[in-house]
Amino acid sequence: MGLVKFLAKRIVAIVVTISLVVGVGYVLIYISPGTFYSAANMGQGLSQLQVSDPALYNQYLNSLNSRYGLNQPLIEQVGKYVWHSLTFNFGTSFENPSIPIIHQLAQAVPISSILAFGAIALAVVLGVPLGVLAALKRNTWLDSALTTLSMVGQAIPSFVLAVLLVLFFGVWFPGILPVNGWGTVGEAVLPIVALSAGNVAAVTRYTRGSMVEALRQDYVRTAEAKGVPWRRVVLRHALRNSLVAVVTVIGPTFAFTIISTLWVEQIFTIPGLGTLLAQAFPNKDVPMAITSIYVLCLLVMGMNLLVDLLYRVLDPRVKLQ
Repeated sequence: MGLVKFLAKRIVAIVVTISLVVGVGYVLIYISPGTFYSAANMGQGLSQLQVSDPALYNQYLNSLNSRYGLNQPLIEQVGKYVWHSLTFNFGTSFENPSIPIIHQLAQAVPISSILAFGAIALAVVLGVPLGVLAALKRNTWLDSALTTLSMVGQAIPSFVLAVLLVLFFGVWFPGILPVNGWGTVGEAVLPIVALSAGNVAAVTRYTRGSMVEALRQDYVRTAEAKGVPWRRVVLRHALRNSLVAVVTVIGPTFAFTIISTLWVEQIFTIPGLGTLLAQAFPNKDVPMAITSIYVLCLLVMGMNLLVDLLYRVLDPRVKLQ
């Protein structure tokens, strides 16, 4: 019952948060200057029509506003988008009215998810061993070197590293790895590396700190006094308790990573969620922009829920509330 109650409360919280995010996002787009008709490709044609035949221009503009519900009061428009988001009724975008948004998301979201989860997985695979190594060799040159590299890794934004990788593998040493496109394993390597660098640094630092603290605990000294092999003490006792702190950083790290994919996808010309957002906001494509915000929010909150559940797996003493 504890797990069911916890999940029910979290689902309610997710629904409320997503509703607020979609509502605020729509209001911000609504009050921003310009419209889809002036920002998109059709803006030039409508401008010519406005000059040549103002009456026909107003008639056509009213029909478009009526079709997309833009002539309704703001509160009704917000309520409509919130309800459509919660019921997964995304409709069609202004830019591509012949293709349902759900079909565009079906192609873009898996790509962005692969990049984000790949970056997190690489951060865990590399960061945890490096953090353990730094903790075991604390106050040595190796510890100092790993700590310094972690600080440098966290200081470099993912989009800056992406540009450097494109310069390195696209200009200086071309042909080793592809620097644009999507569809092969090789084309995913550089984007994931660009996204994971800061994550590796964060996981390394958190693992080191929690491992140093765990190695000072009484249960570690007790295990050593009983003759438990040192490797078992480190892996089974100290590391397992340290992973609770590491899992803590994965939630916000994933949030930053999923946002960073928006810029990295543009640099590597990857047709993910970032590409949809980059096209939707400048063109004031409200349905696509709101849906993209909704998907990003859902991914982040879903990952946070998964992290909370992992607490319970790693430490049975943790109670879900």
